[in-house]
Amino acid sequence: MNKSLRNLAGVSVTLFLSVIAVGAPSAAWGSEIACGTIFATGPRAIEGATHCPNAGGSQQQGPDSGTGRSLEVGAGPKLRYRVEYGNPCMLADSPTSSCSILDPISCADGSTPIPRQIFALNGPRSGQLISTRLYCSSEPGFEIPGVENDIAKVSSDDFRRLPIAASAIASQPDGFSLRNGHAHMYASSEIQDFNITLFDQDVRVKAIPMSYVWAYGDGTSRTLDFPGEPRPNHSFEDETPSSHVYQETGDFTVGMSTRFRGEYSTEGGPWTPIPGVATVPSESMVMSVWRTKKLLVSTNCISNPRGPGCNSPFDE
Repeated sequence: MNKSLRNLAGVSVTLFLSVIAVGAPSAAWGSEIACGTIFATGPRAIEGATHCPNAGGSQQQGPDSGTGRSLEVGAGPKLRYRVEYGNPCMLADSPTSSCSILDPISCADGSTPIPRQIFALNGPRSGQLISTRLYCSSEPGFEIPGVENDIAKVSSDDFRRLPIAASAIASQPDGFSLRNGHAHMYASSEIQDFNITLFDQDVRVKAIPMSYVWAYGDGTSRTLDFPGEPRPNHSFEDETPSSHVYQETGDFTVGMSTRFRGEYSTEGGPWTPIPGVATVPSESMVMSVWRTKKLLVSTNCISNPRGPGCNSPFDE
């Protein structure tokens, strides 16, 4: 067996160490196992990477060859991290260059500190090295640095990209009003739910209507914080909170946009507001506005078919 790691007493190490076998018992310096060498550091053990022939005679090398092992931990919803432990030489500029331990550091219990590296396996920092520091086995359990920022968050851009359905515009009567009468209009809208996946995490999003921006087609507009409601028995004499008065006759294109605010919950966590709003325009409708004319007549259309209003109620 061609070992690539020597007792630290020899001062020089020539190969980037693999990872710690967590929970392994202490071992004497130089104790050998199949295709590896154990070096003791306090209550834990480091398994050194070695060169060893396999059944086919080729060479295995390094921590990814199966000789080394890493610790995979979870933090937060579906977030995974790989924690690697090695010897002090893993912090050298080059993993293949030799290094010397001239003034070794000791832990409080007299053991040798071990470099610990943490890599993100998924989430926004997937594949990144997020922490490197010396670790003493007597330390309490560690936390993943910055894990709160790895929990999936819904941005304002994410929210606006959702297929939020527009509100529907309606009027009573449908598309018709009288000049100087109260044209009753309202919007039909509701809270909408979406289930999306961000960084391998399940996220539920709510789009909640909060305001309605009306453009009546006659040069006037206003914003309401309520949608209005149906008024089946509405008459043009009755003003409603969402009605509008046209002062001229004609056909007017009515437009309306709904502003939605958002909230999201990651993996069943608390609901969090999404910054900004999503403005969703509705399909426009045409409002036809007519005028009325009052006439006093002494006959009806049966006895006088050519009388005022007999051909059309809107005769001049």
